[in-house]
Amino acid sequence: MLAASAVALPAALSGTGITERKQAVDQRLYSAEARLMAVINRQAVLTSDLASVNGRLRDVIRRLEPLAERRDAAVAAHRMAIGTLAQVNRDLSFQRRQLGIATGRLKLQRQALVERIREIYRTQDDDPLLGLLQGGSLAELAGAATGIERVTDGDRDMIAAVARYRNLTRSSAARIAVLQDRAAAAEDRAAERAASAKAAAHDLDVEQRVLRRTKRVRARMLATIRVDRGHIEDDTKALREQSFSLARRIAEIQGVPYAEPSDVTPSEAGFTWPTSGQITSGFGPRWGRMHEGLDIAAPIGRPITAAKSGKVIVAGPSGGYGNLVVIDHGGGLSTAYGHQSRIAVAVGDVVTQGGLVGYVGSTGHSTGPHLHFEVRVNGAARNPLPYL
Repeated sequence: MLAASAVALPAALSGTGITERKQAVDQRLYSAEARLMAVINRQAVLTSDLASVNGRLRDVIRRLEPLAERRDAAVAAHRMAIGTLAQVNRDLSFQRRQLGIATGRLKLQRQALVERIREIYRTQDDDPLLGLLQGGSLAELAGAATGIERVTDGDRDMIAAVARYRNLTRSSAARIAVLQDRAAAAEDRAAERAASAKAAAHDLDVEQRVLRRTKRVRARMLATIRVDRGHIEDDTKALREQSFSLARRIAEIQGVPYAEPSDVTPSEAGFTWPTSGQITSGFGPRWGRMHEGLDIAAPIGRPITAAKSGKVIVAGPSGGYGNLVVIDHGGGLSTAYGHQSRIAVAVGDVVTQGGLVGYVGSTGHSTGPHLHFEVRVNGAARNPLPYL
């Protein structure tokens, strides 16, 4: 970890020593910026992934809601059918008890009737019931008005009770069978619907749980990435301040202009600064070759704007320039904006002066985040400073 304060430079240091020191700091800055870019990209991926998971989760919830309602309704119907069947079974038990009582009473009535007939035969009384018994069946006996009139009240009640309990047992058994069949069929249908609804919702339930777990994991990772990014940004800021301090000293030794461009007022040549930052390398020979533009150091993501109105003729990766935009201003005049982290225009777009072109980055051949800005006339590179 580097301190955030600028490095104090001894006046006795030569330009060569400072240049080497700056190159070393720039290399460390490049490494820090690379790590920062990786973290930013990872954060963007996680943010996008989290948004995707949230979208899928919302879709699953939307599809699951009607299935869950259907499942809950089917389960409730199944429970109701089970309750109905239980009630029918309770009624069945009651009817069976009633049937048992009726059967017992029927048996008693029959025994009493048999004893009554035996008594009549034994005593040979001139009993009207005997005549009726000899005349036909019990049904005929019960239906014969003249016969009933001659039978005593006790005998008539006895015969009616036998017929009543016999009919009760038959009707109760039939009614119980029908109710039980209906209730069992209803319970089977409800169980089938409930099973079908549960199966339909099961996969979505599982997917919802997986997505919720994925969302929690992604959120924790994103929180960690944000913390890491903060630490790396602090390191990068400290290194950048050291690089700027060294650049200012080098500019003093070399006697070249050094400024922090921030003025958006058009110059006499009609240009505005494409971004704010500090010039770390000017136009001219550098490291044994021609440096055909200005390097303006700035944080990754700082907006880059058009120095002059024109039409975009290049927008995309271009070798050592990294992500490059070239704007044609007419009359053979053009400007170039290199090393962008992200381009905001497309070929054919017409941009106005100060309009967004892209964002500062460190793509292509770059030792750290900066904008490489060029001015060309009929294709030949010119020093941008007089235009700015």
